[in-house]
Amino acid sequence: MTIIFRKELRYFFASMSGFVFLSVFWAVSGIYFALGQLALQNGDIKSFASALITVLMFVLPLLTMRLYAEERNMRTEELLLSAPVRITDIILGKYAAAMVVFAAALAPAIVFPFILAGLHAPDFLSAAGCYTGLTLIAGAYISLGLLLSVCTESQTAAAAATYAVFLLMYLVSPQGGMSPSGFAGSIAAFFSLPARFNGFSYGIFNFADIFYCLSAAALFLFLSIFVLEDRRLA
Repeated sequence: MTIIFRKELRYFFASMSGFVFLSVFWAVSGIYFALGQLALQNGDIKSFASALITVLMFVLPLLTMRLYAEERNMRTEELLLSAPVRITDIILGKYAAAMVVFAAALAPAIVFPFILAGLHAPDFLSAAGCYTGLTLIAGAYISLGLLLSVCTESQTAAAAATYAVFLLMYLVSPQGGMSPSGFAGSIAAFFSLPARFNGFSYGIFNFADIFYCLSAAALFLFLSIFVLEDRRLA
């Protein structure tokens, strides 16, 4: 796992994909913060963090599309699958590297609550909840993006599939405005990742929300491992 992790991390920070992801995330989050918080004298970090949940759906495919699909583009998949490395280590190494890159992208935003302290009485518990929620939901999104990268033939296909799935998940969520009514709506809200952020934004560390995000990430990682194990044996 360590070898795969280091390889992926080196590639992220030495290639255009890592540069593009970090640049886009920093630019969009900075604009949101400047226009939505500073310009409006809005000291509430919750609105900024809620906007980032939507931003994640558009920028994370830039990070996840190459995680495995690139192995096919570079004709290294057969070499990787025949190497004496466990499939679990391959998947976890790639996932861990992507999470580190996301953490690097989010890190500058940690200072934002301190900047807003001059506009509003600081609520650091809410800020801690927001960043915890962002990280957990991003972890689930990244694992889903990795699964789609494993299941597609190219980076373009992986990105398109990830955007489509993320958009569908958002539209059927309560935030998306197209959630079905009645029992179907309740089911959609229960499985919605964006809907899980609400409690975190108020500084509420609900065990059910934490468990759901971690379980979703674990499920998608398990499915990625299963698909690759089947491909190795084929």
